[in-house]
Amino acid sequence: MRNVVIALLISVIMIITMSFSIKYLNKASQNLGKLNDEIEQNIIDDNWDKAYKTSIEFTNKWEDYSKKIKLFINHQEIDNIEMELRKLPQYTKEKTKDESLASVHVLKFFLNHISEIEKIKIQNIF
Repeated sequence: MRNVVIALLISVIMIITMSFSIKYLNKASQNLGKLNDEIEQNIIDDNWDKAYKTSIEFTNKWEDYSKKIKLFINHQEIDNIEMELRKLPQYTKEKTKDESLASVHVLKFFLNHISEIEKIKIQNIF
């Protein structure tokens, strides 16, 4: 009987922890997605100074969020985002529209991807 209670307690703790991690990840993805959309619009409007400042803000926010995200996300996903984040401010600083937009879209894909792979779905379980 004691083993069953311990197993149930561990299961409940795991489910609660997973819920909080998914909620945090969704919040981070939404906040970063908004900044990413803002960068994209600034690039389209040729507002390069604002695009650069927003890309720096995106990088700083990512550094804050990534400290916790690294606990429950595959590090390859994090590395992919960080590689693009090293490029984006330089592209906006040098005003290369095609590279900047490409980088913004890659970041958008990665942010959506990490949200999708952490959702509780049958295909993510198996």
